[in-house]
Amino acid sequence: MKLRRIEAIVATVITLVVMVIMFGKKTKNWEARTSLFLEKPFEEKGMTFNFFENHLLPTLLFVALFYIAFLTFNNFIIPRYINKAKYEMALFTSFLTLFILWFGFAYCEWMQHRYNRLTVWAYFGESGRVISSIVSIILFISTYTLAKQGHLFLLQKKLNLSSTLLKESLIAFSVISSAYLFLLVFNGSMAFFWLIISIYLFIMYSIEMYGLLPFCSKAKYSLKQYLYVRLPLSFLIYAPFGFVVVSGLGFNTNAFFALWCCTCLISIPVIKHLYHLKLQHHTKLGNLENALGNSTANLSFLRSQINPHFLFNALNTLYGSALTEGAEMTATSIQKLGDIMRFMLHENILDNILLVREIEYLHNYIDLQKLRTDLSQNVIVDYNIQQVTKDLFIAPMLLIPFVENAFKHGISLKEPSWIKVNLSMQDDRLFFDVYNSVHLKQINDPEKNRSSIGIPNVRQRLLQLYPNKHELTIRQTDMEYFVHLTLTL
Repeated sequence: MKLRRIEAIVATVITLVVMVIMFGKKTKNWEARTSLFLEKPFEEKGMTFNFFENHLLPTLLFVALFYIAFLTFNNFIIPRYINKAKYEMALFTSFLTLFILWFGFAYCEWMQHRYNRLTVWAYFGESGRVISSIVSIILFISTYTLAKQGHLFLLQKKLNLSSTLLKESLIAFSVISSAYLFLLVFNGSMAFFWLIISIYLFIMYSIEMYGLLPFCSKAKYSLKQYLYVRLPLSFLIYAPFGFVVVSGLGFNTNAFFALWCCTCLISIPVIKHLYHLKLQHHTKLGNLENALGNSTANLSFLRSQINPHFLFNALNTLYGSALTEGAEMTATSIQKLGDIMRFMLHENILDNILLVREIEYLHNYIDLQKLRTDLSQNVIVDYNIQQVTKDLFIAPMLLIPFVENAFKHGISLKEPSWIKVNLSMQDDRLFFDVYNSVHLKQINDPEKNRSSIGIPNVRQRLLQLYPNKHELTIRQTDMEYFVHLTLTL
């Protein structure tokens, strides 16, 4: 369902609810004879007062005009003219709509004050209620449109603290302004009270949600320590707002402190509850991101693998043929390739394997790559891998991507190239260094289109599997690429 259709449905429901409530309340008051003051001005002028015609229907029409104004601007003028840069038509239809609304509000005032014996046109400029209604509509439509567009803009951006605060500020501004304009029509004093207190409460919400509560949680403050900080802070912020509110009462001290206490009793538990809900949401979101990251990494592994079952028979046949022909180097290479494929099939899918098996796989991979690079005198491949005697375990495929990356980007068959691989152990700490030269890939380079699990994938797996147990440093210059990994097993 489109957004504007949803907005129209919500506006219709709200308008109908308001009209039903007003109809029931005002009719009940009239039937109970508690609204007799409405007919007094008519009787004084010798006119007959009709409750429905002179009071109820104009009041309901007043609400309906706000509803019509919202639908006209939000669902017609803005999407059809303003969004399509047809500003002349937008200006014309806006003025025409405002004129019709102005006439409608003037008609409502005329119906409720017919005892003045004036024409409808007399209320166009002399009635403050008509002018304030038009101004309220303009402010509401402008505020709502800006808030909605700002929210849609933020949805397309990466979320951070600034964008979150801006988003919540737009929502709060829209709600506070809408409620203020609505209350202003019926009770100006209540609207003013709502405006001042709502602004104060939103300021406290922002300070607590993104400043005070995270600080207290990090410092492990108790509820008592939290209140020692919160209450003085809230009073300092409340003081100017409370002074403005109670100034109309001749600055009643009791009312000033009573209002502060009431806002604290309401806001403290509500904001703390919202903060805990937010923490739970972030925790669930973090768990989902970790689960998705693991799934993505596993999927990348599966996609990078081939199913070698159908190749094993062919490899065994080639191995036997090579031995028969006396090609021992070819036979050894085929055997190493078979070992690599068995590793990928049986051990690569495990959570942890022996470090010795990872190093054996590393040896086999480098030996196979050297069959190609040894044909060129410009390529130097030097590796020093310490023998491991302890039964240490490691997640599979953490080391080989760095070596694979070195052979993929560090070898040029025409220019001087080098790759240096060092692996050493100190107790349960592994130190792994890879140096390689840097070259632009040639079109006919056999490594050009070769897929790799990629360094970003390894970074992600290290963060997930070895948090606070690894140190990865990668540096690159125009001539050299360097990787250093320290891993606590």
